[in-house]
Amino acid sequence: MNRPRSKLEFGASKPRPFAWRTFAVLALAILGPFLWCFGSAMCTDRGFAFRDAAHFYYPLFEWTNRQWASGRIPLWNPQENCGLPVLADGTSSVFYPGKLVFALPLSYAWNFKLYTTLHVLLAAAVAYMLARRWKVSPCAAGLAAVSYAFGGSVLFQYCNVVYLVGAAWLPLALAAADRTLVARSWRGALLLGAVLALMVLGGDPQMAYHAGLLAAVYGALLWDSERRVRRNDERRAAHGASTAPARGIRPRPDFRRTRNRFVLLSLAAIAAGVLSAIQVLPSSEWSRQSGRAAYRSPRSLYEIPAYLARSRPENDRHSISQGLFGVPETGMHHEHIYHFSVGPWRLAELAWPNCSGQMFPVHRRWASAVPAEGRVWTPSLYLGLVPLLLGFSAWRLRNGPPAVRWLSWASLLATLAGLGGYGASWLLQEFRCSVLGARADDMMIGWPVGGLYWLLVVFLPGYAYFRYPAKLFVIAALGLSQLAAIALDRLDRHEPTTLRRWTLAFVIVSAAAYLASWMLEPVWNEWARHVRPDVVYGPFDAAGALTGLRASLLHGVLLGALFWGLLGEAGLRSPRWLAPVLLLLTAADVSISNGWMILTAPHKDWTEPSSVAECIAARESQDGDGQPFRVFRGSRRHWHPPQWPQRASPERHRDSFRWDRQTLYPKYHLENGLAVVEAYGSSSSYDYLAVLGAARRYGWRRPDGVAEPSPVVLDALGVKYLIFPEDAQYSPAERLSLAASRSPVPNTTLWENSAAYPRAWIVHQVVTVPPLRGAGPDQVARRTRQVFFPGAAPYDLRKTAVVESDAKPPLALNPPPLDTTADERCLIVLNQPQRTEIDAKLQQPGLLVLSDLFYPGWTAKASTDGGPATSVPIFRTNRIMRGVALPAGQHRITFVYRPSLFYAGAAISVLAWIALAVVFVRRRRAF
Repeated sequence: MNRPRSKLEFGASKPRPFAWRTFAVLALAILGPFLWCFGSAMCTDRGFAFRDAAHFYYPLFEWTNRQWASGRIPLWNPQENCGLPVLADGTSSVFYPGKLVFALPLSYAWNFKLYTTLHVLLAAAVAYMLARRWKVSPCAAGLAAVSYAFGGSVLFQYCNVVYLVGAAWLPLALAAADRTLVARSWRGALLLGAVLALMVLGGDPQMAYHAGLLAAVYGALLWDSERRVRRNDERRAAHGASTAPARGIRPRPDFRRTRNRFVLLSLAAIAAGVLSAIQVLPSSEWSRQSGRAAYRSPRSLYEIPAYLARSRPENDRHSISQGLFGVPETGMHHEHIYHFSVGPWRLAELAWPNCSGQMFPVHRRWASAVPAEGRVWTPSLYLGLVPLLLGFSAWRLRNGPPAVRWLSWASLLATLAGLGGYGASWLLQEFRCSVLGARADDMMIGWPVGGLYWLLVVFLPGYAYFRYPAKLFVIAALGLSQLAAIALDRLDRHEPTTLRRWTLAFVIVSAAAYLASWMLEPVWNEWARHVRPDVVYGPFDAAGALTGLRASLLHGVLLGALFWGLLGEAGLRSPRWLAPVLLLLTAADVSISNGWMILTAPHKDWTEPSSVAECIAARESQDGDGQPFRVFRGSRRHWHPPQWPQRASPERHRDSFRWDRQTLYPKYHLENGLAVVEAYGSSSSYDYLAVLGAARRYGWRRPDGVAEPSPVVLDALGVKYLIFPEDAQYSPAERLSLAASRSPVPNTTLWENSAAYPRAWIVHQVVTVPPLRGAGPDQVARRTRQVFFPGAAPYDLRKTAVVESDAKPPLALNPPPLDTTADERCLIVLNQPQRTEIDAKLQQPGLLVLSDLFYPGWTAKASTDGGPATSVPIFRTNRIMRGVALPAGQHRITFVYRPSLFYAGAAISVLAWIALAVVFVRRRRAF
């Protein structure tokens, strides 16, 4: 009995021959854009110097590599936010198999570039493989690979490499889903689960979630197609006609087999979960305590029961309807969910490259002046004009093979969801403001309501923990590129009359817009006078922006006319050469249009020492006591060198990168061995965020109006050095001079705080309060204020600690006589990421307070007067710290991080990968 085939037939029944000429064309089409975009990085000593690629992932991955090299599994990072679990932040991607690249005998800088660029090539290779699954020709598959991997939505993710990892594996997930659902293959389900696990381990769980949703949509479309086939068969049978199945469709009439698709998808989900358990279990524990889980009103249907179970004050103004249909609360994750939404006007970038203007290195992005324009995730959505027109020509939502409908729906839904907060309510509000004269703050319902992304947040479990809708445009790019490959192979069998008409219409519109740009130049110049400068890239270059807009429109005219000509009789008479020509044309198109987004800097910029870090090291070597301390860097808001908004520079990206390194933003403290109390990441402990929020509420303001934390909290967190703008005055501390540094740091001052607490100290007065359970943000904020700012007589945290426990510490703690405290001491003798040892001498029972984050997985043992070490409980102290009750005597207290969920997840994942490897070896032909 023949095994069912999993490939739907769009092209010829037999794959076309793969000749050496075809190979040469494909190599040129892939390597050409690759070298154009990454040649300066791969052929010189330059590295990626923009956004997170430079200041987030480069130092983070370097830190994890050092932990591996020292023989430690990177599980805890004590250098950020008083400590945080590394695996809780998926961006660390500690156990992603692709990280083996960093084991190559090359410098870290080269391995980082290889890690990034190899995923771009992987995206191209897997997109090619997916297209070949539809039985298209090699050149058509090459078109899909080039437009996907080097289109703006994927290419720019070199700045966010974890999302590049998700984009690289997405085509393989779709191929595995096709095999799973069409061939009803359990091996395909295992492959799909493995790919989803790689996405999660690589740091992009949201893409894994989306891939699972796409598989479910495909299953529904296959079911619908089979239902239609059965209905048609019944009609033909009623009239005595043949009931042979339609080409490419294998109807499964019985319900049991239809149910198997759900079982197979469930198998894939289970496989993904167990294969990535080493990451999923620690992340799930953290997510429940992070800022992403905090809400005053429920954001989704699944948060309503917990919301109703809360104890809320009588004057609570929050409600279920406000959370689901109201304006997202400012400063909360609910608002952050919709950051980086893509404005509808930006869809023009799909057809005209860079028509919104270039963001950098000179400010020419005129779209930034649009009042509703938000943060920009990727400065270009362009994936090539030829793939765009071909993809739309193959677009089918109702009729056609299920895979074509699947790709069409995927591209449509991803585009609509990528609009994020620009939903139906936003359109209604714009109409009310512009036509009816309503005020901007007079909103009947929240601006995201009615959008597809809002529906996903409200109706899908766990989706409210994700953010940034623009990431979905990767899915739209994949769908359109695959449809383009299918349409390209149809050109030699179907007359492209409609496609030529649309192409000609596009050329006419582009030409008309190009001519209009010359006639409206005076209007443009007058409008451009009111465009604000960018705080980093300087004044708006109106002339350059207009020239770029005209170049974009002219690009559309010339390329569209060329494509229209190639679709004519002369081109269709030579179909053998048409596909290679269009492939190479697209490769040149995306290279020229998107290559400018890759910004690099010489490697010497990475080796340049930080003047701030050097000054701190010099001060510590001169006057330090050898005990660990922490650093606070002021808020980045409104803080930048004053000359940046006033003058543009083609090297501004280098200036910004170097200034970030000099001022230790956001993760450059890692390479200097410094601990920072407010480090930015993808998620943070909500209790910790509440402490910093209370500190700013009772803190002080810089001259630019930005609130900074109160010294009361910074002192308690052991902040010895502080970094602020030039005009800020931090009176409790002494200003240090940076004038002698080798590299001047503009608009930056360094302060030394002599009032900082040590990282560990002893108290003899304890206030015990019951722990918070199921509390909302208001209850957490109230408890935090009660601890750090209780009223007219605030606690002196050097003498008094607030312990949250159902039982009092098992010691009678009383204030000691003043003459006995002088004989007590507390010193940290070992300070490692996952192990801290403290020597303490107490004259009478007391509580050892360690200002490190209280978190599950930490254990403590105490050895008294040289005796055996015994386990002692750790109490939540001062909201976020750890406390250990000790009797009088000489003690050695050892804190060790042993997260049980990590070990459980590691055991599950190791066994699962071994089992998958065994299945693969025994059934390798089936895979």
